[in-house]
Amino acid sequence: MQKYQTLFLKRTRSTLQSWGEHRSITNGAMYQFLHSLKGTASSIGLPSITEVATNLMQQLPASADYEWAKERWQSFLSPLTEELKKHSTDDVRVEPLIEKIKDEAPRGSLVLLVGDQIDRISNLKDMLEEHYAVMVAANESKAVEVFYSQKPDYVIIDLHQKEDHGFHVLSSIANKARHSFVPTLLVEDAPHTMLRKKAYEAGAFDIVHSPFDNEEMLALIQNRLELKRVLQAQILLDELTGAYNRKFLQEELQRQWAEYERYETMFSVAMLDLDRFKRINDTYGHDTGDHILKQFADTIIQNKRQGDYFIRYGGEEFMLIMPKTDGEQARLIVERLLKVFSEHTFEKDGTTFTCSFSAGVASVHPRIKHTDELISNGDQALYMAKRNGRNQVQVYDEQKRDLAHNLDVIRIGIIDDDPIIHELLQDHLRKLTFKGHKVELRTFREGEEFFESKWYQQDGKFVLLLDGVMPRMDGLEVLQKLREECSVDQFVIIMLTGRKKDQDIVKALDLGADDYITKPFSVSELEARVKRLAQRLLF
Repeated sequence: MQKYQTLFLKRTRSTLQSWGEHRSITNGAMYQFLHSLKGTASSIGLPSITEVATNLMQQLPASADYEWAKERWQSFLSPLTEELKKHSTDDVRVEPLIEKIKDEAPRGSLVLLVGDQIDRISNLKDMLEEHYAVMVAANESKAVEVFYSQKPDYVIIDLHQKEDHGFHVLSSIANKARHSFVPTLLVEDAPHTMLRKKAYEAGAFDIVHSPFDNEEMLALIQNRLELKRVLQAQILLDELTGAYNRKFLQEELQRQWAEYERYETMFSVAMLDLDRFKRINDTYGHDTGDHILKQFADTIIQNKRQGDYFIRYGGEEFMLIMPKTDGEQARLIVERLLKVFSEHTFEKDGTTFTCSFSAGVASVHPRIKHTDELISNGDQALYMAKRNGRNQVQVYDEQKRDLAHNLDVIRIGIIDDDPIIHELLQDHLRKLTFKGHKVELRTFREGEEFFESKWYQQDGKFVLLLDGVMPRMDGLEVLQKLREECSVDQFVIIMLTGRKKDQDIVKALDLGADDYITKPFSVSELEARVKRLAQRLLF
């Protein structure tokens, strides 16, 4: 981090020096300068500069036409220049940042927070993010999308004065939440007996009214998450599909592996993934998606061999464990299952359609040292089936294990006017890996440069980190233009904002942003969010 601090300090001093060559500067330039300092300094371990910049921003004149004479701005920025004197570019303080990043490692449980009153949502988000990963949805459709795609562990719905909105969200996810043991909490403005009765009937686990005690709220959430963990530990079947779950998978794989090591008993696994499942959800709705998952599982369970084990691996991905079966035998078995399932027809609103799946088969052999390697081989074969057109079965071929030159691309774009943020994020995000994909990363200083590049019109899938406040074209304008020109299905968009209580955040979420993170941010937390959100683009 010392590199970023050195660049930041040099750039800040250079800006002030260049301003000294002019008789005056605009209020807009002053705002952009302080906004950039506020958002960047703490992210690279200089929180005292963020504090000074924040205080100065609160004193800025309201008029955008205000002109700062040289003597005036030099006096106004004297607290900043005094703070800069404390930091030498040759001896910046790094240790506090190292501890900060260590403390802010991403949390395991994911909380979905639903509401459009930005002050209330921001306060809740700030409180929760000290303990959990948090995603925000400002409307019902986004809440349902996040619930199904990101699979949160806990859901909080802020009713505020829009009771109908809150109950629509609750009713949309209640059945799925029950099956998945996902607790739902409603926040109301004041106790109301009839409202509470209606909420409990709709599927809410708990109701609290605002204002509430933060410690009590956190204790309630932790209590429910612990109950969820205990319940899930007691069962071996997936609640929705009836297939075995991951707990059973680990036990059965270890048993099969022990048999192989002791008696050289052959076994194979197949990774099965429904084709274009996100498109099905988007076209026909998540209820239809759940119905297809159930029908898929029923088909496999009814038609598999009696001694085979069918497991839900995650989302729309499943695994079939086939004891005493080599790779070729496994391929024939899975192809038979694919034929049966692909002949099944579904109907929604008068439209009839069929579905298929892709599969990758892998078998044990002496060069495999662990079950994780076996699963990885199955994943690679599945990836080849997807690349080759889907609706097929591929067997892992060790001769084709290095597929790097054929990998699909996930393109990560950083649109921010701060070069320090560019360098910081490039150094960290280029290390991210995604199964079956390679990462291409590019930075843009502003929205105009982004659109002029035509970079976003290439084939591939895109993750955009978009600064909310930039000169000329701001983040909302970039989002609006992007929505007009492209299919947002191919984009994951994370807003970077220094204004956590700004109504523009709600507008950004409505325009297609998937999440927002407030500057200054923890790099490790940002990496975790990019990784989590990008998963919905794969396959």
